[in-house]
Amino acid sequence: MTGTIWMGQDVTAAGRPPAADPTSAPAPRHRRLVVPAVLGAVVLAVLFVSWGGKPAASTAAYDPDNPTFNGAQALARVLAGHGLPVVVARGEDELRGARVDGDTTVLVTATSELREVSIATMASIAKPAQRLVLVRPERRVVRQLAPAVAMRDVARQGEALVSGCDTADVRPGERLSRSQSEYLHPSSGGGCFVTDGYAVHLTLPASTTVAPLLLLGSTDLVTNDRVASEDNGAVMIRALGHGSRVVWYLPDLRDLPPSATDARDRLWPEWLGSMILLTGFALAAVFWWRGRRLGRLVVEPLPVVIRAIETTESRGRLYRRARDVDRAAAVLRQATGRRLRAGLGLPPTATDTTVAGAVSAATGRPLEWVGAQLAGPAPSHDGDLLALAAALSALEKEIRPT
Repeated sequence: MTGTIWMGQDVTAAGRPPAADPTSAPAPRHRRLVVPAVLGAVVLAVLFVSWGGKPAASTAAYDPDNPTFNGAQALARVLAGHGLPVVVARGEDELRGARVDGDTTVLVTATSELREVSIATMASIAKPAQRLVLVRPERRVVRQLAPAVAMRDVARQGEALVSGCDTADVRPGERLSRSQSEYLHPSSGGGCFVTDGYAVHLTLPASTTVAPLLLLGSTDLVTNDRVASEDNGAVMIRALGHGSRVVWYLPDLRDLPPSATDARDRLWPEWLGSMILLTGFALAAVFWWRGRRLGRLVVEPLPVVIRAIETTESRGRLYRRARDVDRAAAVLRQATGRRLRAGLGLPPTATDTTVAGAVSAATGRPLEWVGAQLAGPAPSHDGDLLALAAALSALEKEIRPT
C-alpha cells in the first residue's frame, strides 16, 4: 500500500460520516431532568436528617453548651430549672454587656485562657458582683487575684472528702468526690473540705480590686459525668445561688492585645517566618546554580534513521491485524484525494465529483471508473483492498509522474 495514513474520524465508503439513525429520538426534556432532581432531593434529605437544623454543640471543657462528659450543660440546666437564669458571656465584650451588679454571681470555669491583662480586666468588670467563683483556677490566676493564698495540686480520689463546716454553701457531713487543687489562707477561716489546713472550698472577702472570691479546687462540681456524684451538685448550686442570676464567663484568647499574647498561644513560633524566608532564598540560589542553561539550538545526527515508508507499513499491518478493511480504504482514498487536488491545482474543498472529473479529463480514463476508485463502495476483503490501493497509486502516477 502507498500513501500516508490519516488518523481522523471514521468515515463511510463515500468519505462521509455515518448518518444518524432516524429511529433514535432524544428523550423529552422533562424526562432527562428527573434523575438530577431525585438525586438533589436525596442529598437535601440526608443533610436535613444529619444536621436537623440545630446549631452544633460546643466541645470545650466545662462549657455550659457542651453535653459530653467534660462539659457543664447539666449544671446550667439545673440552675435554670431552679429559677436561676444563666447568662453565658463568651469574651470580654459579652461580659461587659452582661451588666454585672451586686445581685450577680460571676462563674469562671476555664481560667487557662486568661492572661495577666485579661485577669485584671475580668476582675475589674466583676468587681460589683456579689461573688466571683473560680473552678480550679491556675496558679498564676490565684497569685494575681489572691496573692496571700497558697495553692497545692493534689489527686485525692477514691475516698470522698467529708465536710466538717456549716456555712451557707456547705452542710456538715456533705461529701465531694475528688480534690484536685487545695488552697490555704493564713487569716481566713472560710475553708471547707480541709486537709492539713488546705481547703478545697475557700471563701475570701472582697479586696480593693476583686469581688468576694470563692475558690473551688475540683472540676467534679461542674462536669456532666461527676456533678451528680456524692454532694457535688448540691454544693455547687448553693455556691451559685446567692444572687438572682449567674453570669458564666468563658475567656477568649482573641480578647488579648498582640503584645500580651504568650508565646505558647501562637500557632507557630516567632522564628518560623524568618526561617521560611531564608529557606526560600537558599532554594532559589540552588536552583539558579544547578539549573540548566538554555543556549543555541544544536543540530546533532540521529543515532538511527527511520524511513518514512516503515511507519506507513507498520500502520498498515495494524489495520490488517484488526481486519479493518473499511477504515484502511477510507484513509487511502482520503490521502490520494488530497494529493490529486494538489497535483491538479484544485482547492482543498473541491468535492470528490469535481476531482473525479478533472482526473478523468487529465488521464483519459472513464469517469465512472475514476469515481468508483475515489468514492465507491468499500472493499469486501483484503484482495479488493489491494486492488484499490494499486488503482489509486496508478492514478497518482499518471497525474504526478515524478
